[in-house]
Amino acid sequence: MSIDKWLEDPSAKERKRKLNDKFEKLPEEKVKELKKKKIQNLIQDKKLKNTQPTKEENSFLTQIIEFKQWLNQRHYLKGDLDKIETWIKKLYISLNVETEESSDKEEKNLKRQLKEQFKEIPVNFLDEKTRILINKKLSGTKKTSSDAYYLRKLKASVQEKVKEAKYYEILRKILE
Repeated sequence: MSIDKWLEDPSAKERKRKLNDKFEKLPEEKVKELKKKKIQNLIQDKKLKNTQPTKEENSFLTQIIEFKQWLNQRHYLKGDLDKIETWIKKLYISLNVETEESSDKEEKNLKRQLKEQFKEIPVNFLDEKTRILINKKLSGTKKTSSDAYYLRKLKASVQEKVKEAKYYEILRKILE
């Protein structure tokens, strides 16, 4: 018995032959379109594979597990003090990097939420210059000296309104 008989299934040969016959009957334009689609799919698959590194490769937990496995293989640690120190420094740096990345993501989410909440404020609630100042502050653009003036003015008025809100809250509780 030959291995070829085991590897090639007769039904698979029949399907392959039918597909080839159908492919040969297609017009040239359709064949070119199919080839382009196939190439585009291959390129997209490669891009997806390249742009999405696995979490396990960069994960802090994975690095700790690798360090633990390396440490468990050692019987005499006194000679490996330099290597252990290097591992710990590497883990410390990766921990700092991950915490910075997570804090950056949180800051971006917070700014996005603040922008969405700011959009809920009616246009006629604030004057134009104050609204421009708040947009500058949310987007992080450079502020001018007049912007600083309007910022101080806004802070003072907001503090007064917060005090008034406390008094209105007390009155509301009394009325209920």
